Amino acid sequence: MNVMNKYYFRLYKSQFSIVEVNCKNMVWLNPNDYKSQKYVELRLNAPKSEKICLEFNPLRMSCEPDWNPMWEEWHCYISPLRIYKQDYELLLGYFNKIYPIKDAFNGTLEPVFDVCFYNWIGKSDWFRIIDEIERDLNRVNNGKRVLLMNFLTWVKKALKHTSIIVVEGNL
Repeated sequence: MNVMNKYYFRLYKSQFSIVEVNCKNMVWLNPNDYKSQKYVELRLNAPKSEKICLEFNPLRMSCEPDWNPMWEEWHCYISPLRIYKQDYELLLGYFNKIYPIKDAFNGTLEPVFDVCFYNWIGKSDWFRIIDEIERDLNRVNNGKRVLLMNFLTWVKKALKHTSIIVVEGNL
């Protein structure tokens, strides 16, 4: 993306701010193009045959009044994250430390993290999860540390584009 930014800057110097906005939006697909998503998969212990997973989908935010997001609006991030059961189990303790939380979209109290359904987690709760993981990084083995660091990198990048990440389980 940086190369593209420089390229457009040289060609369209007077329109750089417009191009910059377009480059920032390249993380989002059109809502009907969800099949074009390229999942980032983090694996440490999960076999290739594993089907049970958590998917982390940033929500494409809207300024529309009375907006009620449709499924496609949290399935249009170009590179959502997928972590399979044996590996997401390494993360559950961090999620459990911050629960109960308020659903980031509708404000209802969510008593536990649900590996079977949707979890609408807001930016402030993600920062709490990030803090918990970062505090623990020096105490975990190298394989788990790499998985956690890759997870943190993905979450921090996604939070630059949204204030809600929907975590969807299929257990």
